[in-house]
Amino acid sequence: MERYFKPEGHYGDGVGVIPIDVGNKLRLYCLRLSDKIIVFGNGGVKDTRTWQDSETLAPYVKLLIDTSRFIASRIKDGTIVLVDKEIVGNLNFTRYDEE
Repeated sequence: MERYFKPEGHYGDGVGVIPIDVGNKLRLYCLRLSDKIIVFGNGGVKDTRTWQDSETLAPYVKLLIDTSRFIASRIKDGTIVLVDKEIVGNLNFTRYDEE
């Protein structure tokens, strides 16, 4: 399963991209929490060399990075648990919750 995802965010945050084979320019960003749980974000046409340089793509990836940190902190404190194909627990959060 991992072969379909290219790491995109920062090391260890779980953000990946699924390149869509349309001239290799279309990107779909996601969080791969496990082999059975994928959180799809947003995407678009890759219009710059890197996502960091793209006014369109950077906000999507940054939101997924924040979401990944939120989920990781909730898993660490036990308020979220990954059970087979489900995320169980408190999924209410705002972007600026403490990590």
